[in-house]
Amino acid sequence: MKKTTILLFFLSLVIWVQAQCEFSLYNFPQNKVMIVAHRGDWRNAPENSIWAIKKAIEADVDMAEIDLALTKDSVLILMHDRTIDRTTTGKGLPSDYTFAEIRQFYLRDGAGHATRMRVPTLEEILEVSKDKIFLNLDKGFDYIGLVYPLLKKWDMLDQVLFKGVTDYNTFNEKYGYIKDEIVFMPVVRLEKSGKENSLKIIDGFIKSYHPYGFEFTIGETEKELIDFKPLRDKGYRVWVNSLWYDQNAGNNDDVALENPNVYEWFIKNNINIIQTDRINELTVFLQKRGLKQ
Repeated sequence: MKKTTILLFFLSLVIWVQAQCEFSLYNFPQNKVMIVAHRGDWRNAPENSIWAIKKAIEADVDMAEIDLALTKDSVLILMHDRTIDRTTTGKGLPSDYTFAEIRQFYLRDGAGHATRMRVPTLEEILEVSKDKIFLNLDKGFDYIGLVYPLLKKWDMLDQVLFKGVTDYNTFNEKYGYIKDEIVFMPVVRLEKSGKENSLKIIDGFIKSYHPYGFEFTIGETEKELIDFKPLRDKGYRVWVNSLWYDQNAGNNDDVALENPNVYEWFIKNNINIIQTDRINELTVFLQKRGLKQ
């Protein structure tokens, strides 16, 4: 009996350790800062391309943010703009083309030059990313119902983060049937909604659901900034972009080129997810602070 008890104990311990090691958003430590590569590592490959994701993986980034669009024949592809004009050699809306047609165009690099790379499907990105890097689907709130079966197929429901500018009632009406299976984060625009309305949106989610966290845009100043510590204390993650000055009260990536300590502002304000266009600068800063996973 004693040997059986010991054996069961060790089996339980093995199962517990495996669960902790599982590549899941829920296992990312709260005391580390998650680095999110904006549109993948677009400085080293065309934005929203397979290689932008591969380069982000090589850079040891935690998550890649990507953008979704739908072709005429209902294939989910990666595309940020309303049209394909800026990022490909084609012109028009994604919905003007079937996937086979859009695949005839080439992606452009950051300087606007045509490459030999093609527009990828979401499923191609899932294959590249699985168990290597988390994904955040931007411009994808309306496509959650289409993405869901793909994530089930690839067993990636806890590796992909959905988000959207929405209140809880709207989110629940559209996706109540799968809300407990997906990982979701509301986007709260403090500079547009103001503190009072923003707190109502936050409370609406907290009372009825447990989102992964909240993404905030701050504005050019700290006028509408709220205290994020109560959210962190309750186990919610707090996401603020370092991309542009109007999202973080001027504490943006370009400042980091001359003053990497600009990222101290994020730590001071209890932010533990940062989407960046300066992967190297942010990584080095977090490593020095012991905040890189």
